[in-house]
Amino acid sequence: MVSASAMPFSPSTSRPFAAQEEDLAELARKARRRVLSLPQGADFSSNDYLALAGDARLKQAIRAAMDRGVPLGAGGSRLLRGNHEEHELLEQEAARFFGSESALFLANGYTANSALLATLPQRGDAIFHDELVHASAHEGMRLSRAERFGAAHNDADAFADALARWRQSNATGTAWIAVETLYSMDGDRAPLGALAELEARLQASDLNGLVERFAEGRVSARDLTAILGAGLRGAGHPITDDDLARFSIEGGLKGAAQICVRLLQATFGEAQ
Repeated sequence: MVSASAMPFSPSTSRPFAAQEEDLAELARKARRRVLSLPQGADFSSNDYLALAGDARLKQAIRAAMDRGVPLGAGGSRLLRGNHEEHELLEQEAARFFGSESALFLANGYTANSALLATLPQRGDAIFHDELVHASAHEGMRLSRAERFGAAHNDADAFADALARWRQSNATGTAWIAVETLYSMDGDRAPLGALAELEARLQASDLNGLVERFAEGRVSARDLTAILGAGLRGAGHPITDDDLARFSIEGGLKGAAQICVRLLQATFGEAQ
């Protein structure tokens, strides 16, 4: 039950939802007002890119799962009581297919984008995103501990400028670049080649500067961990000065990959 005080109009208002009616009228004047309708004709607008929604093989797999006793619904988050053997078997199969230590399935792409950006960038990091990146990325960045900066659409130079300005005041944080390979609304593609070159230059510059500062005693082993292996932060085994001779960038990245899935499972395992 909703009280009158919670409604978007006062009891004395003669036209409840007048503002919404004006918005709808304005959309109609611009020929942008939409109404519910049943699908018809060829599908060029849904997210069913692979036409799986009506695939006979998928229907058969669902029937077989029901016959095995798989419940129709989770009944709750996976972290509570919604986890099922089928979920874990699916993730194990995916891990084998991709050659990874483990895998985590989320409900949809929106949740996956949000979970990654909310979980992986840490406090002291920064996310540099295309101004037209998807709403799911914005949702994840809003939940992230990291700073976020927008860059002009598909402008690699704008990313470079923003990264350079940020790095002047942050010597140890990790920079994350968030773009889309293909922007479906406009049909254009991100300049991945130029952004990859930018990332390579930044890594080389960061590593060279880090080595110089460490040799001068101006960077601690903890700072080195922050640059070379984000996964080592919070992994229960931060490196020490004695570890440096045995430490490699590859080892740091492997540690990051191993900790990422655990972080996501602990934070977003409730996805159904």
